[in-house]
Amino acid sequence: MTHRRAFPFAVLVALAATFAAGTSPSPALAAGEIPTASASASAGSAPTGPLPELPRLAPITLPEADPASLKELDRILDALIGEEEHARENARGMVDGVDAALIPAIRQRIQDIRATLDRDTAPRVLEDARKGGRESLKKSKKGASDSSDSKKKSKKVTDKKSQDADDEGDWLDFVLAKPKPQSDSWRDLVKLLAMERMLAAIGSTPAIREMIQMHAYFGDLLRIDLQRQVAKLKDKAVPALLEARQHDAKLIQKWANRQLDLLGRAIPGEAVSTNDTQVLADVLRAYGRTRDVDAARVVLSFANSDRIQLREAAREAVAAIGEPGLWQLRDAYLNLTGDKPPRDWKWDRIAREIFAAYDRARLAEVYKLMDDGVAASEAGKLDEAVVAFDKVLARAPLFERRKEMVKTYIARSKELPREQREEAVAMLSKALRLDPKSPDAPKLEAEIAYQEGVLLMDRGTPDKLLFKKAIELDPAHERARAALTSLDDRVAPKKDNTKRYLGAAGLGLLAILAMILIQRKKPSAPAPPAPPAPPAPPKEPAPEAVSSSSS
Repeated sequence: MTHRRAFPFAVLVALAATFAAGTSPSPALAAGEIPTASASASAGSAPTGPLPELPRLAPITLPEADPASLKELDRILDALIGEEEHARENARGMVDGVDAALIPAIRQRIQDIRATLDRDTAPRVLEDARKGGRESLKKSKKGASDSSDSKKKSKKVTDKKSQDADDEGDWLDFVLAKPKPQSDSWRDLVKLLAMERMLAAIGSTPAIREMIQMHAYFGDLLRIDLQRQVAKLKDKAVPALLEARQHDAKLIQKWANRQLDLLGRAIPGEAVSTNDTQVLADVLRAYGRTRDVDAARVVLSFANSDRIQLREAAREAVAAIGEPGLWQLRDAYLNLTGDKPPRDWKWDRIAREIFAAYDRARLAEVYKLMDDGVAASEAGKLDEAVVAFDKVLARAPLFERRKEMVKTYIARSKELPREQREEAVAMLSKALRLDPKSPDAPKLEAEIAYQEGVLLMDRGTPDKLLFKKAIELDPAHERARAALTSLDDRVAPKKDNTKRYLGAAGLGLLAILAMILIQRKKPSAPAPPAPPAPPAPPKEPAPEAVSSSSS
C-alpha cells in the first residue's frame, strides 16, 4: 500500500527528469509502468552533497574509583556503623546528598561486601530489623487510620505480595534502629542499604545499572527494597531496565521486564513517553545497545529532532542496531522520498541518506545561506560571502560544509586594510577553528601570530616572540622574518645607568657625612650644678686634750 501511494510521485519525478534533459519519456513510463529502484535512484534520488557520517554509540565503561572518592564514601559508611548514635544520625542525613562522582567507589565497595557477606546471617538480621520496624510503625499509626480501611487493604494482598507491600518505612532506618556494631552481618547490611540509597539519590542511568547489579549479586535479600526504589525513580529507571532485559542472568531479565510492565513502559511507544530529555536520550541509546528491532521505527522518529541531544542519541541507536533494522530503514526512506532505495544500498548507506535528507529539510535556510555565500565568494564579493557564512555558523556551528568557508575567510582577511587588522586576525582564527586538522593549519597559525605581532607593533608594544613563533610554524614566512629583523634594528640599546646610580650614591653619602659634621659642631648643653655637699660633723677632741684641759 505504501508503494502505491508513492507511485505517482515517483513517476512525476522521472518524467520531470526526462523533460528537463530535453528528451521524451520512455514508452514504459508513458504507459504508466512503475520504475525500478535503480531507475528511480538515477532519476531523482541521487545524493546531493556529502553524506553525514554515522555516529558511534559509546560503550558502557566502568571507571576505577579514585582514592578521594573511596575515602569520602568510607567516612560516611564508617560513621553509619559506628558506636555513637549521634554520628549515625549525621551520616544518615549525608546518604541522600552524595553526587555521581561516588558511583565508582560504591561499585568497588559493593564488590568487597559481595565477597565477605554472610549469606545465612544477613537475611535473619534484616528480617529481625523489619519486624521491629513494622511494630514501631503500627504503634505510631495506631488510631490514625480507620480499622475498616486497614481490613479492606489487608484483603487485597496475599502471601508474597503482602510480604512485599507491608514494609512501609525505610529498611535502612529499620536496621539502624536496632544497632549491632559488633556484628559483621549488621555492618555489611547497613553499608549495602546505604549505598543503595546513595545510588537512588543520584538517579542517573549509570547509578541505576549498579542498583540492578545489586539484585544480581544478592538475590532476594534486597529484591523487595530495590523494587520500591525503582517505583520511586519511575522514568529514570527505564533506560537501565531496558538494558537489563538482555542481562546475563535470566532472573534479572524477567525481573526487568516485570518492572517495566509495572511502570507502564514495556513497549517502545510507552518507553519514550517522558518529558526528561536526558532520560529520553538514554532510552534511545538503550534500544541501540540491545539492538531492539521492534524499537527501530520509534528511534528513527527522533533522528530529525530539533534537540541535538535527542537527534544524536537516535542516530547513534540506529547505527548500533545496524543490519537487523534494514527493512525499517528501507520503509523510512520510501516514506521520506517516495522512492524505494536501490537494492545494492546497504543499511548504512540508507541510514546516511535518510539523515542527509533530514538535515537538508531541517536546515533548508542554512543550506540556502551556504549556497548564497559560495556564489558570492566565487563572484569576488567576499564581504557578502562572509556575512552569509557567519549566519550559517550562528545557526549550525557544526555545519557539515563548514570547511568550504576557510578559503573565503582567509581571502577576506587579506583584503582588509591595516586599520582593520584586528578583524583580519579574528577571521583567520575563525578559519583555523573551522578546519584545525588541515595540512595548512600550521601556516595559518603562523599568519595569525604574524598579524598579532604587527598589531602589537602598531600599538607601540612590540613582541618578538610572536614573530619567532610564526617562523617556527612556517619557516618560509618571509614577512615575519623581515619584521623580526626590523624590530631588532629599531630597538634602541639600553642606556648605561651605572654612572647615574654611582653619582646618586655619592650624593647620598655626602649628605650623611654633612649631617654627622653638623651634629658634632653643635654646642653641648651645660651640665646641671652639683648639689651642695652636706656639712661635716664636728670632730671629737682627743682623750689627751680633754684630760689636759680639765687639769
